[in-house]
Formats: sequence, C-alpha cells, structure tokens
Amino acid sequence: MIKRLLFFTLAIVVLAISVLFLQNWYISTQEESLSYSLNSIYYFHFAAYLIIVVAVELLSKKLPNQVGFFYLASVFIKIGFFVLIFKDTIFAENPMNFLERISIIIPFFMFLIFEAIYSGRLMNEK
Repeated sequence: MIKRLLFFTLAIVVLAISVLFLQNWYISTQEESLSYSLNSIYYFHFAAYLIIVVAVELLSKKLPNQVGFFYLASVFIKIGFFVLIFKDTIFAENPMNFLERISIIIPFFMFLIFEAIYSGRLMNEK
C-alpha cells in the first residue's frame, strides 16, 4: 500500500512540476498571461489526487468490490469542488482564450489519468 502510494505520488509530483514548468515557459514565450494562478490549479488537483487515492486505498480494504463506484463518484465530486472553488475564473465576464482554457484542462486530465491508473491497478490486484 505505502510503496504503491509513494511511487505514484512521486511520479505525479515529478510530472506535474515538469508540465507546470513547460506550461509557464510556453505562456511566457507567447507573451501572454493568464487571468488566474496556474499554481493554484495544480495545488488543487494534487490535493484532490491525494485525497482520492488515499480514500480508494482505505476503501479497498473494507469494500473491495465498491472501489470503482467510489472512484467514479469521487471524480464527479472533484469536478464539483473545482467549479465551486474556481467559479470566478471559469464563469468570468470576459471569455477565456484558448491558452487559458487549455491550461485548465491539462492538469485536470493529467491528474485524472494517474488517479484512474492507481484505482485500476488497485482493483485488478484485488
């Protein structure tokens, strides 16, 4: 449990820092700026990742057949909290340009893929 959790967390930290650096570099080369903090988006997704994988890991000990349903529900809850916390950014009066929209989507899918792989491996193990 701990070994798998540490491996995935270390992998996502390395990948997230690399992608964040690349995104910031690309945005600066385009001489644009975002209307929101990209770091806060990454912090949110990392915190949600930790909560989801720890909860999935703990739930797999008690109810191994329900892990998939819990993971699916947690993704919807994560999206709901994201929209709730970043509603001023998402629903701003000024529409977001393509760079701002893609900068929100990249970390979402990156963390979502790691959460899905973690949950999938856990379910296949049981």
